[in-house]
Amino acid sequence: MIRIKPGVRWEGIRPEAVLGIVLADQVYASQGIREMWVTSITEGAHKPGSFHYRGLAFDLRIHNVPQALRTLLVDRLREVLGDEEWDVLLETDHIHCEYDPRQPRAVT
Repeated sequence: MIRIKPGVRWEGIRPEAVLGIVLADQVYASQGIREMWVTSITEGAHKPGSFHYRGLAFDLRIHNVPQALRTLLVDRLREVLGDEEWDVLLETDHIHCEYDPRQPRAVT
């Protein structure tokens, strides 16, 4: 179940990020985690140039995720979202997901 931390703002979120959140919730559920908390989308203080400010990134809470599952969860998110289109990073207190498609390679 998708839960939204109070104060999280959706204004300016892009469709790619909405789809990413829905898919991430399915990944959480597949690992037996009943609630997936979105802790940041377009609000908050982030690095200059952050994809959060473009509506293409979101953060997910991990303190409700057993330590032993965190790396597996990140690997599964990368697999489901797609390594070529998404960067998924395990941070100290959250998982950061951003839509950042790579340029397609030229076919020669």
